[in-house]
Amino acid sequence: MAKAQEIRPVGLVVAAGLVALEGVFVGVLVARLGLALVTGDTKSLVTSVALFALVAAAAVWVIYVAFSLFKGKRWARSGGVFWQLVQLAVATGSFSGQFGSQAIGWSLIIPSVVVLALLLSKKVVAATMGTIEKDLDI
Repeated sequence: MAKAQEIRPVGLVVAAGLVALEGVFVGVLVARLGLALVTGDTKSLVTSVALFALVAAAAVWVIYVAFSLFKGKRWARSGGVFWQLVQLAVATGSFSGQFGSQAIGWSLIIPSVVVLALLLSKKVVAATMGTIEKDLDI
């Protein structure tokens, strides 16, 4: 176990931590959506239930990606990049429109760019290029 910690670069740990924080934040959104469902503060019950289910699945998936990144799984790097691109898409849309918010946009863009840079760095790529057996936990 000590050997695995020695070869884990700081960039990988920071990227995994940031992705985990993003997952926790999405979990907070799930709690807020669940509270709205329970209190009846929704316009469409069916739409709210569907949104709750999708956001809950996203929260679980992002947290799983974060743990897998920390363990050095190579597939998790792709999942992390995908999640950052999703956040960047949401961030660009949050700058305009009726409910546009500069604060939301920048708070999504800054960590996304940092995580993307870390996930694409040479040390992180090298640390996550293990064998297939490592990814399958064989």
